[in-house]
Amino acid sequence: MHDSRAPQSIDPEVLRAALAEPERLALYLSRGLGLGDLRGVQQPEFVRVAVLTTVSPPLLQVERAGWLATAAGLGAESLPRFEGLGLVAPPAGSAWAKVATETRAALLRLAVGSLLAAAPEVAVFHITDEFGAGMLLRLQSGLTAGESRLDTRLLEHVVFAALTYRLLVHSGEAVVVTPGDEATWSSRQVFPEHAAVWRRALVSGPDEALAGLVLAELAEALVWATTTRRGRATVAAGPPAIATAVAEAETQLRPRLTNLLRERASGGN
Repeated sequence: MHDSRAPQSIDPEVLRAALAEPERLALYLSRGLGLGDLRGVQQPEFVRVAVLTTVSPPLLQVERAGWLATAAGLGAESLPRFEGLGLVAPPAGSAWAKVATETRAALLRLAVGSLLAAAPEVAVFHITDEFGAGMLLRLQSGLTAGESRLDTRLLEHVVFAALTYRLLVHSGEAVVVTPGDEATWSSRQVFPEHAAVWRRALVSGPDEALAGLVLAELAEALVWATTTRRGRATVAAGPPAIATAVAEAETQLRPRLTNLLRERASGGN
């Protein structure tokens, strides 16, 4: 039997054309922060965001190119790629950890400006272990034991159910895009009962080929830094210049945020 949820290759130009249609709503979905770093965390939290925008891919790419040019002018041209977490709180060993704090703060402010210009809404999925009835702790246990658990699939199901509920107020079709690998463009069925996405499918593309995915990564890092216990503590313990830039971003983004786990949005449309 054919598995409708298996990835199917897709022509990149087909996706770009769909995203470029007038007033087409695109949801650029981040990878999610938390699942890959749960070992030893007593109170795990998971964050995933979707940047909702009608700005076409070419215009988003122009914004990204401008940011990269600025980064090069500030001496950060040799970095391998944009990293939202690298700007906010680079892990040990990250190339972004070697970039001067003031440079990172300046680039963070510029990136936030691009996010604000492109996204009328940032839909946030933030789950604590208390809310998840122990799901994240079970995932943590499975990761420690090297086991794959059904809770990962369940968590994905909840994410897409929440996105579908959000899209019920949107009259047209939407395209939901997630990061893929460096070369693969594909689409797959997600959950057939969730019908409010383009062709009921989830489309994957390379991060660097779609600037909207870069914005989603940035938004995810900012939400993690301002809403989770670990994120707030990490930023507070880091350089004051970054903490100030993050606080500014939090104030600017607050009116755009929608909590996908509540019936009423705190912002957005």
